[in-house]
Amino acid sequence: MRRFALLFLLVVPLFCGCGPKAITEGSLPFSSGKGGFADASGRVLSNLPDSDEPFRLVFLDFTWCPACQSAWNSVHDAVEAAPPGSVRIYRILFDKEALITASGNTETAPLRPAPPPWPEFQGDTENIKITTLTALPETFLNEFRVSKTPMLLLINREGVVKKRWDGYSTNLKNDLLTELSKTAPPH
Repeated sequence: MRRFALLFLLVVPLFCGCGPKAITEGSLPFSSGKGGFADASGRVLSNLPDSDEPFRLVFLDFTWCPACQSAWNSVHDAVEAAPPGSVRIYRILFDKEALITASGNTETAPLRPAPPPWPEFQGDTENIKITTLTALPETFLNEFRVSKTPMLLLINREGVVKKRWDGYSTNLKNDLLTELSKTAPPH
């Protein structure tokens, strides 16, 4: 029994510290300590830029993701219905994607440009504020595990993930509204 306990203490740390970590509810994923994002000017950031809003909705957006547009429509409708000034959206775009060919897999620039979040998007409105960042895959994907797309994270002012959504669901709008109403700041 004693040998088993010693072996357990030696082996478990090997598996706990290896590989990218999952972004889970209750975690503080950003600042990761590594430059995982770039802003529009190309400046590398290790954290999301500050915002005045009490909540951040982080949308990991991939140009090849067929469900992302449906998720954007749900986000638009939910944030429009939320109290003004309660949430800022952070759109995280990825500047590389896997190209799978007969000769092997390679990373390439996205094969098509990222579409706007919704067709009529013209920038920030009174209720919808979006900050777009580019994820640097050599650090972001090595730091964080992304298992499904799209991935949305509702993060409070302290940086704690309050809710995480993986993939798209027809209930996404209602789920977002429920979470935003639970966590809406007092007026």
